[in-house]
Amino acid sequence: MSSALRRLTSGLLSLTVGLAAATSVGPAAAHADTRPTLPRPEVAGAGDAPLGGVVPGRTGADIRASVEAQAAHRERALARAGGVTVAAQEHPAAGTYFSRQSQSTAIRATHTVFYGTGDRTRVGDVVYAPTLMPPSSACLEITTAYTWDAPALWAWDWCTDNPGVGKEVPLNANFVSTYTTPVNGLPAYSIDIQKTNAATNTWTAYLYNFKNGRWDTFWAKSGTSQIGQNGWDVFEPYVTRNPSTGLGYYCATMAGRTFEARGIQVRVNGTYQNASASTGASYYWIDLACGSRLRWTQNDLANWSARIS
Repeated sequence: MSSALRRLTSGLLSLTVGLAAATSVGPAAAHADTRPTLPRPEVAGAGDAPLGGVVPGRTGADIRASVEAQAAHRERALARAGGVTVAAQEHPAAGTYFSRQSQSTAIRATHTVFYGTGDRTRVGDVVYAPTLMPPSSACLEITTAYTWDAPALWAWDWCTDNPGVGKEVPLNANFVSTYTTPVNGLPAYSIDIQKTNAATNTWTAYLYNFKNGRWDTFWAKSGTSQIGQNGWDVFEPYVTRNPSTGLGYYCATMAGRTFEARGIQVRVNGTYQNASASTGASYYWIDLACGSRLRWTQNDLANWSARIS
């Protein structure tokens, strides 16, 4: 068996095990959907932008996202989608997975975010939490990325032959004061990713600007998706285990932090609907390498929460 085929088999096995294990995820403490009620982005025309403004960030040569982190994320996502190459690090994930939805034209959710104490990982490890990918052959994924460098919000370009970060926005005080609102006592941003031109498969991501009460354009991309129909809203670490504890290093460096995805919805037949089995969603669960230090709460497919003690 070639090394490439072994990597493909390993990736598909991990996906199968994860989906099977996910069916056993049961309810924990109740969590209401406290996602803020926001106006829907009004698109003036196919692919038109901006609506209110443009989220400031880095593009092109100014992007500082590490090559290693990009490569790891790309490999894992392609493995989930049935592609090849999974690196030696453990790449678990948990949350909501869309594998039976090919007709949606948008996805939206509200995600917690933080910076400062506990926002870095061990060198080489990355925590994507949450990371949101629309189903139905979308072109971009919005990822909350905690790396060993600095936390950032990334727009992943999945409509290129060599997928990578197309835009990077630092997670700092200015971002929090402009693009977040308290949800369950935590700062959280609201993201809406829409297909804005069906003919060119153009997808546009919008962030809600809570300071100015408007939707700002994050990034847009068109083309042929390298991911295909699958989508997700998941907690996804690229984790190395501490041999002395058997747990992932991030479980200690991010102790006390909570990661949440609230109000996960897809738009089908022109209407936003909560993620559920009827919208093609299912539970996705592969052990997140924190043992009892991580409390996972997912009472339904539209909301999940992970608290590290």
